[in-house]
Amino acid sequence: MAPFNKRQIGYIKAIADVGGHTTYAHKFLNADYSLAKLTATDTHDSKGKYAFVSIGDAPKVYTSGSTDTTHAINDSRNWFHSINAYTIPVNTDETAVNGSQRVTPECYLESVHARLRLIQQLDVTDDAKSHQEYRMVVFRHKERQCSDERYAENFSNPLYDMFLGCDNYKCGPLGIRTKTSINGNNDYVGQANQRNDIQSLMCNMINKEDYVVMKDVRFYLGKEYGGKHIYEDTLHWDHADPIATEANDLTHNESNNKNYTWYIAFFCTTNGPDVVADFPYVRIDTTTHVTSG
Repeated sequence: MAPFNKRQIGYIKAIADVGGHTTYAHKFLNADYSLAKLTATDTHDSKGKYAFVSIGDAPKVYTSGSTDTTHAINDSRNWFHSINAYTIPVNTDETAVNGSQRVTPECYLESVHARLRLIQQLDVTDDAKSHQEYRMVVFRHKERQCSDERYAENFSNPLYDMFLGCDNYKCGPLGIRTKTSINGNNDYVGQANQRNDIQSLMCNMINKEDYVVMKDVRFYLGKEYGGKHIYEDTLHWDHADPIATEANDLTHNESNNKNYTWYIAFFCTTNGPDVVADFPYVRIDTTTHVTSG
């Protein structure tokens, strides 16, 4: 059956008398609203840097050498960040509920809106770092991924297969995907060669067999580009999904099989022969709109 459209959902909510309480939960990438350099890691060729952010808690995925157990994708990786945009606890006491809570397990996840700013520092002593090239990719897997593997349908790891390499391997900044086992699990292998160097990561095509791309942009920041040192963008997910769950995390539900886990990947390079990129100051914050009651 086709999903309900927004007009039908509005009618259902009115008949069921749902939506008396409105939640706008404001979440930040960092502990607060402060602007800080995003922790990143070097590419294999040590000529560029990259970092990932997930909208929602980090999902469970397969890793290199692991085809039967899953791990959180951010395990031991301080450069993989998450914003818990879907954490909306239930507080049935309507006299004490705050703006980041819902009043019933049954609710509607209306939307998630994200704002981001990247700021390149201009007054640096190393002239080679005063202008850099960036790539930002916003994407998700076609199948459901989740931080609770009970609700996940897919455990693909974009760090190994988000791109299509020039030799037809699916690859990512950490390695490649070589084959799929007989039981459907992916086989990931760490690599340190031409598939994972910063120039490949800046121009490889996205693996659209497995992933849906919302945005893939390249831009330059620094004094050599007219003094432009700030990149701003907004991202909006208009969900309007009915959800019923006692869990704090709205994605831990059996109401649908939708994949709410979106990744934002950042890649950065100076394009200099011997200069490692310096990652910019980054601020990302989200607003999650939920109605309940």
